[in-house]
Amino acid sequence: MNISMIMKSLLSSIYDASGIVDSLIRHLSTNNYLILMYHRVIPFKAAIPGMQAGMYVEPETFYMQLLYLKKYFRIIPFPEIITYLNNQSYEKGNKPTCIITFDDGWYDFYKYAYPILKTQKVPATVFLPTKYIGTEDIFWTDQLAYLIEKDINTNNYNKLIENKNTGNLDVMEIIGQWEGTIDSKIERAIFLLKKYRVEDIKVILEKYKKKLGLDSMPTERAFLKWGEVEEMKKSGFINFGSHTHNHKMLTYLDDQEIMDELVQSKNRLISEKVVESTFIPFSYPNGNYDERVVDMVRVAGYHSAATTEMGWNHRNMPLYRLNRVAIHQDISSNKEMFGCKICNLI
Repeated sequence: MNISMIMKSLLSSIYDASGIVDSLIRHLSTNNYLILMYHRVIPFKAAIPGMQAGMYVEPETFYMQLLYLKKYFRIIPFPEIITYLNNQSYEKGNKPTCIITFDDGWYDFYKYAYPILKTQKVPATVFLPTKYIGTEDIFWTDQLAYLIEKDINTNNYNKLIENKNTGNLDVMEIIGQWEGTIDSKIERAIFLLKKYRVEDIKVILEKYKKKLGLDSMPTERAFLKWGEVEEMKKSGFINFGSHTHNHKMLTYLDDQEIMDELVQSKNRLISEKVVESTFIPFSYPNGNYDERVVDMVRVAGYHSAATTEMGWNHRNMPLYRLNRVAIHQDISSNKEMFGCKICNLI
């Protein structure tokens, strides 16, 4: 744990002992509800090289967080949000309302998170990038993390930069010259590439892979299979929604491409019988959205959409711009930090 995290842990203990966290939860829950955003639940030792710190919590941490949430919140399935919003007396005499969500449809959700949720009888919603489900594919961000880690550890020291003279991207120069840890270099490289179309990123990664002399990427399965999705749906504790078809950032696409992403994903979810047509939620990949995207999500037939904007939601919050609080290991590894994170104190 670095100095910043140590300070946040100490502050969290002080806030918790003072009663500030309990007071804030009571205050925030007046006409407001909480949606939590997770990505992966996985032991640190099982994490792929270079996995971003903001992408996971460990199973023991997740278990602790569920116990905390069960103590202080009423945890409802995402589809129940309509009942909650239409019933002004829903909160009277009860705990504040919380919804748990997971982005991306990782296999480790089935392996580590689902058994805990099922044992604790806690509902959650998983947003699926439908093209990836049942495949051996991996996201470009994870490919990049793997290549950078391999690059630095083998002393090849290549660097992703933009050639400002030609406007083209190439794999060149030296990642190793960037200051900071491998994780910080990965974060910086991902930020650099996110503004480019997926097709261009694929070309960049292929060049990078060839420069490192690699013929293939890791083959360990990253995503859920449809059979696992069906099993979890039948359990009654897990609901599903869309995270587009190809996991493309919608603000970078034209109207037809956006609609294709939305419709293909929704149709696949319906055909696999893992959603109810009366309520299909959506999550914006990378949190990227604008008015055009919001309108198209609505027109495509989705009933709500979750962003990555930080905060609680007021009852009057537009259903297609729902805030969430992102939860990850380094900022929520104990109950004091978790409570402070929920209240946006750290």
